[in-house]
Amino acid sequence: MLEKWQIREIVKLALAEDLPFGDITSEIMIPSTLYGRAFFLAKEDLIVCGKSVVEEVFNIIDPEIKIIWQVEEGAEIKEQTKLGFVEGRIKNILKGERVALNFFQHLCGIATYTRKIVKKLTPYCTILLDTRKTLPGLKILQKYAVKIGGGKNHRFSLSDGILIKDNHIKALGGIKEVIQRLKNIPHYLKIEIEIKSLEELEVLLKSEAPVDIVLLDNFSVEDLKEAVKMIKTNKSHIKIEASGGITFENIEIIAKTGVDYISSGALTHSVKSADISLKIETIYNY
Repeated sequence: MLEKWQIREIVKLALAEDLPFGDITSEIMIPSTLYGRAFFLAKEDLIVCGKSVVEEVFNIIDPEIKIIWQVEEGAEIKEQTKLGFVEGRIKNILKGERVALNFFQHLCGIATYTRKIVKKLTPYCTILLDTRKTLPGLKILQKYAVKIGGGKNHRFSLSDGILIKDNHIKALGGIKEVIQRLKNIPHYLKIEIEIKSLEELEVLLKSEAPVDIVLLDNFSVEDLKEAVKMIKTNKSHIKIEASGGITFENIEIIAKTGVDYISSGALTHSVKSADISLKIETIYNY
């Protein structure tokens, strides 16, 4: 789960970008005595994600602002649902409106798309993973949203495990040199290696390399089927991950090949934000 200090650092940066010298429109036009109530409205079906981030936005701007949620984190919500109410000084609600919506829409969008894919994978024993293809500074929030949507997190950082990619293999001169070096790695570390062809896979499977997971990158469906068969026949303990070119339309076909994991960068790098608005409902002087 998200820690408050992690959220605060990200939110502070976003507010500094949007309010470098304050909100001059609200400061000039809106009296400080004007209070009111606004509500978040879901303008499409969505998965709720990011409530704690929204709360932190308004807490930093004005600790006296109150948020009364009508929905739970992770809930499936129908279009036109009021997600929650924001009560307090109007000018301060307006200061946080855009930043709060930016976070809320983005995280709900990730969770919603992830949930749709997870539902497609339900009939299969295939786990959906995210990747490190995240927006700079937002990785922890985006990966949190994937979990809320029902997906699983791959590595958070380069420090979390060994994943030998195509450029590592290229730099070392080929798969055989990689296999040789793998023999010297302590096996308390999880080792994953990216494979680009059936020929590379054959070389790997004939070796004694201590590999835990094979990442099959941009394989055709037919080659995926063959690769799964080769791995289960020769090294059945090795888990299989498919990646590259994963879409909502083809993910079920890929799951049917028998892979253990499917990883998709689209969960975080190109997802559509959810359509949510913040509308002022009541106004009063205090």
